[in-house]
Amino acid sequence: MKAVFLDIDGVLNCHRTCIAFGGIPHSTADGGIQLLDAVAIGLIGGIVRLAGAVVVLSSTWRKHADWTQYGKDLGLPIVDRTPSLPGIRGAEIQDWLDRHPGIERFAIIDDDRDMLPEQLPYFVHTSGFDGFTWANALRLADLMGVNIFDVNHPGQRLPVVTKGLDWGGV
Repeated sequence: MKAVFLDIDGVLNCHRTCIAFGGIPHSTADGGIQLLDAVAIGLIGGIVRLAGAVVVLSSTWRKHADWTQYGKDLGLPIVDRTPSLPGIRGAEIQDWLDRHPGIERFAIIDDDRDMLPEQLPYFVHTSGFDGFTWANALRLADLMGVNIFDVNHPGQRLPVVTKGLDWGGV
């Protein structure tokens, strides 16, 4: 199984989205979803789906009582959250990984650097100013072992030609 540990503040919302959309959300309810970066959500969601990965919420948003609703609202397969432990976020992620030994590949998306040294090769560092970027998407796709250009949404796919074109009437 593959897992993506997802932070929200500084990833799906940032200074750029705060200024553009007029605020910082604290949940997906009550219009908060409108303040999040739809492109970032689409890129992460596409990579996660293509990789067959699950999402584990490592954001402070996981402490909200309605955290299970976020996956539905964001269209992401959020299956769990990391525990709240004293210390750094990397320790919380490691605790989750220790309790789920079937994880063969993982990535951490966060704007803070409070990871354990051994987690840094799996870290996608975002900017609190710009959030999740194209460069971050390339890094995440690489960590998940997928080709970013295979991340395609069905509504945008070109039709498949199953037979030759009929030029008889021309």
